[in-house]
Amino acid sequence: MGRNSKFVHIGIMFLVFLGFYIFSPVSVNASPTNAPMAVVMDFYTGEILFSVDGARRWIPASLTKSMAAFIVYEEIAAGNLTHDTPIHVSAGAARFSSDRRQPGSFVPIPSGAYLTVETLLQLMMIPSANAASVVMGEHISGSEAAFVERMNETAAAMGMYTSFVNSHGAGVHHSDTYSMAILMREFILQFPDILRITAMQSMRFNGDVLTNTNHHISRTPVDGLDGFKTGSLRQAGWNHSVTAERDGRRIIVVVMGTPDNPSRHRESLRLLEFGFRELERIEAERIERVRIFFGGSLISLESPPVIRRGQLMLPMRSVFEQLDYSVQWHEHHRLILLTCADGRNSTIFMDRNLAVVNGRTQPFQSHIVDDRIYISKQFIELVTGTAAEWNEATGVVQFRNQAVDVLGG
Repeated sequence: MGRNSKFVHIGIMFLVFLGFYIFSPVSVNASPTNAPMAVVMDFYTGEILFSVDGARRWIPASLTKSMAAFIVYEEIAAGNLTHDTPIHVSAGAARFSSDRRQPGSFVPIPSGAYLTVETLLQLMMIPSANAASVVMGEHISGSEAAFVERMNETAAAMGMYTSFVNSHGAGVHHSDTYSMAILMREFILQFPDILRITAMQSMRFNGDVLTNTNHHISRTPVDGLDGFKTGSLRQAGWNHSVTAERDGRRIIVVVMGTPDNPSRHRESLRLLEFGFRELERIEAERIERVRIFFGGSLISLESPPVIRRGQLMLPMRSVFEQLDYSVQWHEHHRLILLTCADGRNSTIFMDRNLAVVNGRTQPFQSHIVDDRIYISKQFIELVTGTAAEWNEATGVVQFRNQAVDVLGG
């Protein structure tokens, strides 16, 4: 075989392999994304629904600002700041904001100006203004370097595998998609107000309209999507973190290292839709396995349980009537009276999301499906004075007297 014939043969074999790869069902279904690094997380449980190189060290770029904003909210929660607190812009921060050699969004901030915490948070999270993080860092910690030290300490406490070198991400430092997902989840759990800001399509600053770099917010809104942050750098590629809530489910997605802006938005959306489908499938399987035992006796349910926001919800009337409680609905006062055979009673005020359980007022959450009221197993524990454990692998929910060691039996 001549040299040219050999290369022709290799070329034909390559094309055959390529055709098999493209059209093979296995390859098509192998991954829901083309992103080189990605994580999909169930917000309410923290369960990882999908990951590709989720622990690979990578440059987060402006995803870094999520940690800076988190610390700002910590200061608000501690009473050291309010959203209206005026923050002084140092000459150094102003020069940094006007330096076109710096990567990232160009948003000049005048030296000596006083900007509110709210404005600076919006600048950080909407147009991704680097200097806004510097201004907040200098105010909170005295210098950006000290602020970055606090960022790293906070990241370590969260269990993130991260090393920041600045407060904004316009430079090389490292994290991974899993760590960024942890940060997002913790941020929303502790300070859900951040979603008010990340859901904004744009903001006005110094006479300009600055649009959200997250195009799922500013250009083509996606059902239930309310943030979170973009990041790009020549060495990092194009990164994206997003979250959305639908029907009591919230999904977190982080992608890193995609080749361009359209790719990061396309891949994050693909994974978001995958996450909702996957979580719905997982929850359906868990519900199928559920069996309720109370004091060792199996309780039959008139309708299947549901899972909402990570909690198992059970049909109220079906459960309590089998536990010798009368369940009475009082239309005029919009309340439900639960009365046990031994005289104990609890009152649920449906319109106020409150319940009085054995004389103590408690918050009450319910979910209504087909006119049936579903309640959490935690509420059943309160009313009945039991402790419950749900073995998701077997599906068994066991309610036991609190005097019994639940773990030991």
